[in-house]
Amino acid sequence: MPEPSERRQFRRYPIQLPLVHKSKNPSSTVTGAGWTRDLSEGGACVELDRRLSAPSPLQVRLQTDRGAIDVEVQVVWELETREGETGPAKGGVLHGVAFSRLAPDQLQALRDLIQSQKQERRAAVRLPLELAVTCQPKAAEGTPVQGRTEDMSRGGLLLRLSQDVPPGTVLELTLHPAGGPVKAEGEVVWVEPPERRTPGEPVRHGLRFTGLGVSAMMSLGLLLMEPV
Repeated sequence: MPEPSERRQFRRYPIQLPLVHKSKNPSSTVTGAGWTRDLSEGGACVELDRRLSAPSPLQVRLQTDRGAIDVEVQVVWELETREGETGPAKGGVLHGVAFSRLAPDQLQALRDLIQSQKQERRAAVRLPLELAVTCQPKAAEGTPVQGRTEDMSRGGLLLRLSQDVPPGTVLELTLHPAGGPVKAEGEVVWVEPPERRTPGEPVRHGLRFTGLGVSAMMSLGLLLMEPV
C-alpha cells in the first residue's frame, strides 16, 4: 500500500464505515460509494467503487453509529494496479484522502468516534438496519427462512429469523429495501441460546459475510447511508 513520504501527523485507527462521495467540480454530477479501511483526525484510507486520480477534491459523507459526518477531502494517492485488475480482491479501489477542512463540530465527532471504537476494540462499526430479509440455505433444499435485519457492519449482519438456523450454515440473502432487492451471502456464526429467547419472538442470529464482490459490498454500504 502506498505510504506518504512525510511522517504521519495523526495516528490511524482500523475503523470501517460506509461512505458516499461526490466530486466538488461543479460540472460533475457523478456520485459513488465506498468504505473506510482506517481513519484518523487528518484523513483516511478508503475503498471506492471507482478509480479517482490525485489530486481530486471530494465531498464525502461518512455514516457512523452517531449519525453522518460530512467532510471535504482531497485524494492524495491511489493504489496502482496491473493491467486488467480493478482493485484488491473483494474490495474497491484503494485511495488515500486527506481532510481539507474540518469545522470544530466535525473534528469533535471524529474524535468521539475514534474514542468509542478504541473502547469497543472492533474495526467494523455496527449500524442500525431494519429491513425484511429472505434467507435460503445454499447447500440444502428447503423453504426459505424469513426475518428482519437488526444491524449491519462491513463484516456481517445481526438477523432476527422465524426459526433456528444452525451455526455453519451458508445462506443466500435477499434484502428488501424500497429501492429493490439486494443480494448477499454469509455464514451463520452464532445463534441465540434457548434460555435467552422470548417465546413466540424471532430468534437472533449472527452472520458473517462471505464471498462478496465489490458491487455487493458497495450496495450493502449504500443501504446504511442517509440521503446526500
